[in-house]
Amino acid sequence: MGCTRRIIGLFAVLIIVIPLGAWAITQVKHELNPTLTNTTPERESSNYTKLDDYMLLATKYPFLKVLLSKNKNISQSFPDAGYTVHVFAKIARERDLTDSELKILEITLKANECYFSKREPPEKSYYVISFSEKRPHEGIPYVECPNFTSRLPFVYYKGRGFQYYPVTATNWAYFYLKRGMNEDAEAILKEMLPLMEVEETNNLTVGLFKVYFSPPGGSSYIPWISSFSQGMLAGLYAWLYNETGNRSYLQVAQLIFNSFYMPAEEKGFVENTSYGLWFLEYPCKRDFLILNGHIITLKGLWLYYNFTEDERAEELFWKGVESVEKALPDCDTGSWSLYAVNSSPAREDYHRLHINLLVWLYAKTEREIFLEYAKKWNDYLREKGLEEEDIEALLRQTQN
Repeated sequence: MGCTRRIIGLFAVLIIVIPLGAWAITQVKHELNPTLTNTTPERESSNYTKLDDYMLLATKYPFLKVLLSKNKNISQSFPDAGYTVHVFAKIARERDLTDSELKILEITLKANECYFSKREPPEKSYYVISFSEKRPHEGIPYVECPNFTSRLPFVYYKGRGFQYYPVTATNWAYFYLKRGMNEDAEAILKEMLPLMEVEETNNLTVGLFKVYFSPPGGSSYIPWISSFSQGMLAGLYAWLYNETGNRSYLQVAQLIFNSFYMPAEEKGFVENTSYGLWFLEYPCKRDFLILNGHIITLKGLWLYYNFTEDERAEELFWKGVESVEKALPDCDTGSWSLYAVNSSPAREDYHRLHINLLVWLYAKTEREIFLEYAKKWNDYLREKGLEEEDIEALLRQTQN
């Protein structure tokens, strides 16, 4: 993949299993992002039950008052823009928001204000925009805003407005690292760092990139954690450490990797299934075994192991590989691939992604079944009169 592996060895493994204290994590975050400050003010307990969502948040967090007022005005014309306010107000009625949550709320309010103050809502969901001229593709709309700049992508969903989505940010960072554009990747991953929640669970300290909008299907399971972003970010921060030598990135990667040991009752994303271990892209649906999300999580584990030699990551990788082997027959209709195990047929773009991912799995594992299915699913494209994927070219790409 065009990178030189720096082996961390046994020392790294020992670091991972020792929980880092809150003070140590704060030091890591501040070292990588010195402008990060504690935005949670001292508050006296009071009765917020009679306050509407906007007043509740403005009362508890006065530094957000101006942004909340602007959002309330905009949401009268564009209700989508106010979705995030209601999500965080619901949480704030039960407990104080964390610093990471306040930061996510703040940038989401800014993003929606910047867009909706001059524009109509997009016509379709999953409309990705950038508030920086530096973005992976010129085809991604750039939204210029005098009071807000961010290297992170923001994604529009109907009914939910524009959202910071760790999965999409992960894709952008991977795009840059894969092409040797390390400074651009670091800009994204560094900006994400204050948005990472650090928690103690299952006798481990874990780093979590939580999602604060409802997953597909309209579940109220908020916040949630995706195996996709957790797996890839563990690998990407380890990769960034390899490129920069900044040991703080290694510590972050280790914290994220620890999340693979979160129990299901704590919204963990690893599920024991009849196929074996499965990494859940949407943990709110424990039986929704998405094929691409699982394999992309495996890619993250492979990257993490490649740069740390943590044998636990290798073990999880191979267990996940075996699960794919067993599940492939239940992802095949005989004329097309399924989006998830025993579910509905995949869209064409996901069918093509499946082929690409199976070629990648074959290249990393040398297990013929993955190449066989990649070729079989490529034949389905030809049989439908669609352009085929170039499997030989894909194999060459995996060797770069």
